[in-house]
Amino acid sequence: MTTNTTHLLSDREIARIRASARRRRNIGRFFGYLFLTVFGLAFAFPLYWTMSSSLQTWQELRSFYPQLLPSVPQWTNYVQVFTLVPFARWMLNTVLIIGISIPGSLITGTMAAYAFSRFRFWGRNVWFIIMLGTMMIPAWVTLIPQYLLFHRLKLINTYVPLTIGSWLGGGAFTIFLLRQFILGIPRDLDEAAHIDGAGPMRILVQVIVPLMKPALTTLGILTFLGIWNDFFGPFIYLNRRHMFTAAVGLRFFQTMPMEANEPKDHLLMAAASITTIPVLIVFIFAQRYFVQGVVMSGLKL
Repeated sequence: MTTNTTHLLSDREIARIRASARRRRNIGRFFGYLFLTVFGLAFAFPLYWTMSSSLQTWQELRSFYPQLLPSVPQWTNYVQVFTLVPFARWMLNTVLIIGISIPGSLITGTMAAYAFSRFRFWGRNVWFIIMLGTMMIPAWVTLIPQYLLFHRLKLINTYVPLTIGSWLGGGAFTIFLLRQFILGIPRDLDEAAHIDGAGPMRILVQVIVPLMKPALTTLGILTFLGIWNDFFGPFIYLNRRHMFTAAVGLRFFQTMPMEANEPKDHLLMAAASITTIPVLIVFIFAQRYFVQGVVMSGLKL
């Protein structure tokens, strides 16, 4: 009888300990979600404020007491952005540069990374270190020589200075990231394809590249964001108004005088909202591949 009572008490204690541990775990999870929610709202508030301000009049936007919601949404603000300036043309110019740059960066970057990771040639490690060293050179150092080069080649006011680098490897970071990803892919796959008679290019296209989708998607997103937000490059090489990108066009719209000197803060907010929407769409649909690319896993088990 005593043994059974002791056994029952032991079971009750175990159940009480488990319930207490579960309670502590739930409390910790609750405060964790609360912490993430609060900081998430804090980081999302500037985006919300931009969207809300884009639907207000300039009188509401400049009122002494800020309004979180417009009294009457002014959808005409977005229409005025496209009528006052060729904003649609500027966005199409940006999309054109992105459409030229992303394929070039992925194709040439993949080929260079494949060479550094799979082939043995004279000075491979030295060339790779030199390439990584270029990441430490500030862009301001090479600005004047590059501008003089493109000016003598009569390529100013063209998109060549903004896209040619993507077709020359895509930059040191692109090659480095893809090389590290390829090194994580077992060489047994290459050897098996080589036994079946596949050459280096066929191995790259049919074996390596299908396994690189997370890394390629990640670089595609980073390239898209870099070009979409790039202001300095287009500002230097493009002087004609109809060739502006969205970033330069937004700055031009900010400095452009309005009739009767009316404030245009609400229109600038609308233009900023328009330039933000494509970035949000791309990240929402590609975030799964972006996380996989950051993890740097070559095989999906």
